[in-house]
Amino acid sequence: MLNRLMRRCAVWTLCVVAFGACAVATAADTDRMLNAGGGALHVVQGGAGLFTVVFEAGFASDLSVWRKVLPETAKQARVLAYSRAGTGQSPPRATPLGLEQSAAEFEQMLAAAGAQPPYVLVGHSYGAFLIRAFASRHPAQVAGMVFVDPADEGLEATLKKVDAARVRQDQLALAASMPPKWQGDLSVVQGILDAGQLPAMPALPDVPTVVLTSVRSRAQSDFFQETPVAVRIKRERHQAFFSQFSNGAHVVTPHSGHHIQLMEPQLVQAALSQVLSAAAQQAERQARQAARQTLMGVLAQATPQLGAAADAAARARVRDAVRAGQFSEAELNTIGFDVLTKDQQVVAAMLLFQYNTDTFPQSDNAADSYGEALLAARQPQAARLQFQRALDLAQARGASDRTLALYRDHLAKAEALEKNHEPVK
Repeated sequence: MLNRLMRRCAVWTLCVVAFGACAVATAADTDRMLNAGGGALHVVQGGAGLFTVVFEAGFASDLSVWRKVLPETAKQARVLAYSRAGTGQSPPRATPLGLEQSAAEFEQMLAAAGAQPPYVLVGHSYGAFLIRAFASRHPAQVAGMVFVDPADEGLEATLKKVDAARVRQDQLALAASMPPKWQGDLSVVQGILDAGQLPAMPALPDVPTVVLTSVRSRAQSDFFQETPVAVRIKRERHQAFFSQFSNGAHVVTPHSGHHIQLMEPQLVQAALSQVLSAAAQQAERQARQAARQTLMGVLAQATPQLGAAADAAARARVRDAVRAGQFSEAELNTIGFDVLTKDQQVVAAMLLFQYNTDTFPQSDNAADSYGEALLAARQPQAARLQFQRALDLAQARGASDRTLALYRDHLAKAEALEKNHEPVK
């Protein structure tokens, strides 16, 4: 009887799943009990990489629910999974923990484990509430999120508008099937669903996010929440939740019940790979933007000193900032033209372009750009040499006729200015 009820509960927003021994040892470098303020928590950690992927299980589930996902994830990133108080090897607290208390233990656990951001948070079912609480309070530490058939605080309230009696029937059936040890926790969670909202919290960060939704249904089910009409509403609400994110995907599956990570772990792994890749790209963009901002700040301070008594020291600071930024040839070329055309700082632009040609001596584009800055500074002889260099490099690499024509035009302008000492139009 209990097993049949468990199978039926698998498609519910919240469910109980009984698991045997934890099977995540292959992904764990450490497996230990940590003190999280309110008591001990069982934590496993492993892997390596830029991001720490933190797994938060659903209601009445321990860290073993991630056993089919952790090993592959540990090949891409640092991983951390834990069992909340009263699940798995983590002892229960004196009284059931509300959402805010569990969220506090989540944060204390991360600190005790020495887990380092940026985090990619993975939450299943009720665990989605907890990762939302953390992400809303610490948006700068979160690089991405994956929601695995997440609990929806407003779903039951919406379903009551369709058939309140059947929603109540579902609630009573779940409570009747629940072992005594979980009754207190269930009452806490049911309170959230009855209220139809979570405690007030800031908006979630707009980071790469994937929402996975089970849409498996049974038309003649005794349980309202697994009928087609209820599943359709859940899907629509999950899509509405996902719409707040600008980068990611909403993935639906008719082949899994509530525990997608166990029935189709490849979907969770694919979601994680997508989020980790997008987060890495976003981190790189942010790093490049920060490097540019640092360089522009140095230029703002150094430009007034260029050509003055402190010229050598100012040039050294600029070159140090350029070197530290590890800019590509194209990046530095773009910055140089912004300084030249938008800021009208010819001397500073010349310094950037000169560094670019020194760093990328085989780049005809770098040589041509340096020539343009020299031409703007009315140094036609030096400009001519750079344009000729650009032309020679371009011919050697088999550049297009259009590129060669452009370089020849620049060279002619420099030669004309050098010969006639007239402004170039």
